[in-house]
Amino acid sequence: MSYKRSSLMQERMAQNRQSILKSARELIAEGGFKDAQVQAIAEKSGVSSGLVYRYFENKNQILIEVLSHAIEVEVDILNSIAQSELSSIEKLNKAVTTFVKRALNSPQLSYSLMFEPIDPTLEHERFKSKQLIKQTMKEILAEGKINGEFDFEDLNTAALCVVGAMTFVVIEPLNPSRNVMFDDGYKGHFVKQIADFCVNAVQLKEEK
Repeated sequence: MSYKRSSLMQERMAQNRQSILKSARELIAEGGFKDAQVQAIAEKSGVSSGLVYRYFENKNQILIEVLSHAIEVEVDILNSIAQSELSSIEKLNKAVTTFVKRALNSPQLSYSLMFEPIDPTLEHERFKSKQLIKQTMKEILAEGKINGEFDFEDLNTAALCVVGAMTFVVIEPLNPSRNVMFDDGYKGHFVKQIADFCVNAVQLKEEK
C-alpha cells in the first residue's frame, strides 16, 4: 500500500513539474521571457508559488529547461534530416527551410528563445543550443564536401555562416515590436530565399 501511495505521489510530482514547464513555455510564447515570472507561472499552472520553488530553485532554472527542451526538439528534427537518404544539397535545403518555417510559425516563442535579451546564465544556455545546431549543419556540409556537392574552404566557418543565416536572418520578421503579421505566401517566399542563399553559398559551381 505504501509503495502504491509512493508511486502515485511521484506521478503527481512529475505531472506538477511538467505543468509548470508547460505554463512557462506558453507564457513565453505569449509575451516573452519578461512575462514568465514565477507568480504568473504558478497561477497558470494552478499551483502556489511555493510549490513552484519545490521543483525549481529559481525562475532561471525553469527558463533554462524550457529553452533546452525547445532546442532539443529542433535539433532532433535537423538530425533526422541529416540522417535521411536525401542528397546533401536536399538535406541542407530542407534543414534550413524547416528551421526557418517553424520559427515563423511561432514568432514570439522563437524570438524569445533566440534573441530576447536575457541574463548571462540563460545566454550561456542559448550559446550551447546554437552549437548543437551548428554540429548538425557541419555533418551535412562535411558529407556534401566529401561527395562533391559542396565546395568551401573551412568546415567550421561554413557551418557558422549557414547557422548565422538561418537564425539571425529572422530577427526582423520575428521582432514582436514591429507588430507585423506575414501571410503564408510571403512566408514561403522568405523561407525559400534563405534556403537558396545557404545552398548557393556552399554548392560546387560548375566551371564554364
